[in-house]
Amino acid sequence: MRVLALNAGSSSLKAAVRDAPGSEPTVRIHAERLRTPEAFVTVDDDPPQPVGDSWDDALEAVAAAAEERSGSPDVVVHRVVHGGPDHHRPTVVDDALVEDLEAVVALAPLHQPPALATLAAARGRWTGATHVVCFDTGFHADLPEVSRRLPVSETLRAQGVRRYGFHGLVVESVLEQRPELSDVVVAHLGSGCSVTAVGPDRLPRHTSMSFSPDSGMISSTRSGDLDPEILLYLIEHHGHSPGDLREEINRRAGLVGLSGGLRDVRDLLASQTDEAALALEMFVVSAAMAIAAATTTLDPWRHLVFTGGVGEHASAITSRICDRLRLDGQVDVDVVRADEERVMDGHARALLDA
Repeated sequence: MRVLALNAGSSSLKAAVRDAPGSEPTVRIHAERLRTPEAFVTVDDDPPQPVGDSWDDALEAVAAAAEERSGSPDVVVHRVVHGGPDHHRPTVVDDALVEDLEAVVALAPLHQPPALATLAAARGRWTGATHVVCFDTGFHADLPEVSRRLPVSETLRAQGVRRYGFHGLVVESVLEQRPELSDVVVAHLGSGCSVTAVGPDRLPRHTSMSFSPDSGMISSTRSGDLDPEILLYLIEHHGHSPGDLREEINRRAGLVGLSGGLRDVRDLLASQTDEAALALEMFVVSAAMAIAAATTTLDPWRHLVFTGGVGEHASAITSRICDRLRLDGQVDVDVVRADEERVMDGHARALLDA
């Protein structure tokens, strides 16, 4: 069974094709810096090639490369960030499910539209394949009530206000690759960033992202946690609309807002400006504080794992984070390369085998 995993992020699209469970991919594809003039796609170890700055351009390049190297898939499995209150587990796609996912776009406005666009295009391109979705919120469906609940009224809880958590497939990937890990904090530092504590039962204890991926620590273009009164103040006294503020906190905040336009840590590290230095310092502090908060849910804290593009490759940043945490010899620090596509492949095969 040939399975194509399509992993749509906020600024990237990754793909991998496997012909058997647990096998090495027959092709890996990674499109990065999407929706910018610097967008490019890498196929296996070939030199990067530029692509157009639209999501459709990237999707066409990824799909064409997958077909050229591996042929048409029997199964296409998709990462969808948010399943809303009703969907957590891997599910075969039908029109009713798509309608449910379209109804919760507002819960993940940066991620859900490209994921749904990718899903629609793939269903149209590979009509004979079975399509499966895996949810980034799935791993966090097992959060304890003390973490899942938010300090709001029953009225708001009944309207779906709770902690959902995200980057669950990343955490699953770390745990799958390192079966000995428990009492661990996983710091996923990429374009989007979150921190998750996993207990001795290898179930989540806490995660920094809450109701939406906008929350938690600073990310490339997202603010992370803000005083909610800020948004109310801007609406009431400066005429901002909810749609405008959604753009502000999703696309014009975080590192790009602090640095004056740079959102990639590689570019920030290469910059000599005071704004870039401040952005990196605030990022380091934000990450250290999120990790420190997560450790309070573990007893004891034994492991810290960095993953994601920044976590895996920017040792200058992760070293500064560790320095701020003042780690002792009882905490092992490691880097694990995230492989969400492998986890998705396994989920799809297990679902269809069942």
